[in-house]
Amino acid sequence: MYYPIMASLISKKKGNKLYYYVVESARVEGKPRIVQQTYLGTADRLADLIKEHTAPIPLSAITREFGLPGALWLAAQRSGVWDVLKSMWPEPRSGPSIAHYLLLAVIHRICQPGPKTEVADWYRSTILQPLWFLSPERFRSQDFWDAFDQIQVEHDEHVGSDELEEAQLRLLAAWKEKQLVSRRLLAYDTTNFYIWTASTNQRNHLAQRGHNKQGRHNLRQVGLSYALDGESGISLCHHVYAGNVADVAELPQALDRILRMLDRNQIARSTVTLVFDKGTAALDNTLLLKEAGIGWISALPWNQAPVELRERDIETLPLCSSDQPGVHAIAERALVHGDHYLCVLKYSASFASEQLHSVTTSLAKVLQSLRRLSLDLAKPGSRLKETQIRNKIQRWLSVQFLEDLISWKLHSENERWHLQFDFNHAAFQKLLTHRLGRTVLLTNRMDWTAEQVVSAYSGQQQVEQVFRGLKDGDWLGWGPMYHWTDSKIRIHAFYCMLGISLLKYIHKQSQSAWPGLTMEQMLDELRQIQQFVLLYPPQGEKGPPRAAVVRSKQTLPQQQLAKILGLDDLPTQRS
Repeated sequence: MYYPIMASLISKKKGNKLYYYVVESARVEGKPRIVQQTYLGTADRLADLIKEHTAPIPLSAITREFGLPGALWLAAQRSGVWDVLKSMWPEPRSGPSIAHYLLLAVIHRICQPGPKTEVADWYRSTILQPLWFLSPERFRSQDFWDAFDQIQVEHDEHVGSDELEEAQLRLLAAWKEKQLVSRRLLAYDTTNFYIWTASTNQRNHLAQRGHNKQGRHNLRQVGLSYALDGESGISLCHHVYAGNVADVAELPQALDRILRMLDRNQIARSTVTLVFDKGTAALDNTLLLKEAGIGWISALPWNQAPVELRERDIETLPLCSSDQPGVHAIAERALVHGDHYLCVLKYSASFASEQLHSVTTSLAKVLQSLRRLSLDLAKPGSRLKETQIRNKIQRWLSVQFLEDLISWKLHSENERWHLQFDFNHAAFQKLLTHRLGRTVLLTNRMDWTAEQVVSAYSGQQQVEQVFRGLKDGDWLGWGPMYHWTDSKIRIHAFYCMLGISLLKYIHKQSQSAWPGLTMEQMLDELRQIQQFVLLYPPQGEKGPPRAAVVRSKQTLPQQQLAKILGLDDLPTQRS
């Protein structure tokens, strides 16, 4: 038995469209439940229903994206981003400023990634137009290029300063003043993004061919080094570099920028700890870090780690506290790269299971491929040459650990090639007991405990999450990027990384309303908050039409998000 409460209007997102339902809620066994729902259709269909069944009859209905663009606009104001952009590029006498174009590019990349030709129509359908009072016709693709051409960027001809780097420094100063960054832990990493620049383009120096981490080796790419605050996740420093530069060679350039950022904002180097992955660990970089006077933590390549430490039995490793579930760690001083540092062996049970799943999956695929290849070679019509066979097998065994687990032999008999292979059980057992789940960390923080080092290194995972969010488009769509000049690529990177900072800012705010909320969940909930503008005829024969602004039905979590992010007061805001 249940007692009806009331009927309400809700929206459900299917694909890229919102559909609306009238639902009747009730308490069933003491808990609120939806007991009846009636499909209404899209916003246009809903407007038609209103015209048919209500009085007065609205003349038209407009749907606006409200939650996500509104939250990002408020975040830009509250975090100091908007003030910094306006100080760098002041507003003209009329029309949008460069700051408007940059911020609109940021919000568009988060809400609906796409080319600049789509920005004007999208802007028209958002809450930003009534807030900014700028015509959508001012945001054509050519307007963006004209505005970005006025930004002085590194390596431009006759440029005395880099305005993008100056903007990064000012942003850090603003975030430091608002206590949005901790200034204690910096997480650093590098990645690359493929780009659609033609191979014949000689004006572009950043887009080069190299090992692409997304597997698009047939395209040119650009590299990106990135440092963020290990606690808040806000972007502090980034640098775009040529795609054929190795990660280990980029660290000196990135370190120089990071040190300049710290010195400019009067942050003592000794108070900061830089965390980075093993891809940038090298003797030369270790010496540079020592000269810089900055604290650091690095993952150490397995072949450089002390053998006795890396092969310790798991049973002898102390278990960390509940803040690091399933993690064992032990620290000891060791001679590495010509000096004594603190080495930490970390074992993670969850990491070991992930690696084991990856190894067994790859192992099954490669063994099947080897079996098919062996059978194909035994057929009378096989014409594969030795070089082709060996290259194919080496490519299959390039997956981590597989070369040690699979042994194979290729021999010729009666002018035909024969392949035999076997699985090394002893190597697999050694892999299970002395390799999977283990990471060796190196640091100059000699007075830190093993758990402190492990906890600090976990901040580096935030950078990897950012890179995944950029490449998958779940957070912000970095690509596709069709820019073909170095300056436009640097500007593209600037507003993309600025967008990450705004997302991190509102995500941290959202945690107080919804603990444990993921970035993907937050974006999905905010996208469902829409605004409807219903235009009614005038009351008398003369006068302007009347407008009623209503918001879509919100769930309780959406109401809490709207309140904590300030969306309830947004319609009264002005730029």
